[in-house]
Amino acid sequence: MDQTNHSMRTLTRRAYAKVNLALAVGRVSGVDGGGLHPICSWMHAIELWDEIEIRRLCENQESIYALGWKQSEGEDKPVEWDQESDLAVRAHKLIEAHVGRKLGVQIRVSKSIPAGGGLGGGSSDGAAVLMGIDELFRLRLDHAAIVGLAMELGSDVPFFLDPKRSIPRPAMVQGVGDQITRLKPNLQGTPITLILPGFGCPTGRVFQIFDEQVSPGHRCDSQRVAELIQQESIDEDALFNDLESASCCADGRLGALKDAIGRAIGRSVHVSGSGSTLFVIGSIGPAESALIVESTPGCRVVGARLC
Repeated sequence: MDQTNHSMRTLTRRAYAKVNLALAVGRVSGVDGGGLHPICSWMHAIELWDEIEIRRLCENQESIYALGWKQSEGEDKPVEWDQESDLAVRAHKLIEAHVGRKLGVQIRVSKSIPAGGGLGGGSSDGAAVLMGIDELFRLRLDHAAIVGLAMELGSDVPFFLDPKRSIPRPAMVQGVGDQITRLKPNLQGTPITLILPGFGCPTGRVFQIFDEQVSPGHRCDSQRVAELIQQESIDEDALFNDLESASCCADGRLGALKDAIGRAIGRSVHVSGSGSTLFVIGSIGPAESALIVESTPGCRVVGARLC
C-alpha cells in the first residue's frame, strides 16, 4: 500500500477518493464570505484511488512531473489539462514556497479517480503530495501548518489529511472545509455503486447556479447532517445533497441519467459533491449495470466499498 524507501529516497502513496454521503451548503454571506460557501458534509473515503510516487532528486535538479490516466496495459495516458493547474503540482510548489527553498522531486501521478466527478481526486492527490513531501524531506511541519497549505489548494483537501493513517477516516466536515471532526469507521466495508457518466460538472458553475436558486438567507443545515451521522447506519432514502439541483442544471444530462437509473433499479440515486458522479448505497446486479451503460454512451458502473 503506502511505502517509503529512505535508501532509494522514494515514497509511494494511494490517494483515495471520497463520496459526500450528505452535503448541506449555505449561501456565501457578503464580502466576508471570501467567495467560499459554508458547508457541513458527511464525507467517507472509498476503495478507489490514484497512485502517487514521489522520488527525491539530487540537489539542484529540476523537478519533473508525470501525470496520467492509469491504463490496464502499457504506459499511462497523459491528462488533458495543463500540469501547472494540477493540484499535485501546485501542492509541491506551495510547500516549496512555504519552506523557502527548492525541494527537487520527480512526481508521478497515475490516476483512476475521474476528474470533475465530485470524488475529490485532485484534492486527494494534493493532500498526498503535501504529506509525502513533508515526510520525504523530513520537514516536520505541524498538522495545522499543512492544513493551512491545504486550504490554499481547495476546501476538500483537508479531509484527506489524517495524520499517521493511509486512508482518511470518515468525518463531518464543516466551516469552509477546514473544520474536521473524525468519526468511527463503523460503515467500513459497506458496498457502494458508483455511476460515472463520462462527463464532468464544472464546480464553479454549480455553485453559481446554487446561489441563484436559493434565497439570500439560505443557511447551512448542519443539524440535518449530524442527525444522519448519529444513526450510525445509512438511511439511503434520507441522504441529501444541497448541490444536486444545481449540478443537474449545470448539465441537463445528469438529471436525466439520475432519474432514469432510479426508475430502472427502484433505488435512491445520489449525487456526490458538485457532481457528476452518481452513487447508490449497496450493489446492483449485472443486468441493471448493463442497462445503465447501454443507455448512456461513455458511462461506467463501478462497484466499491466504503473505507
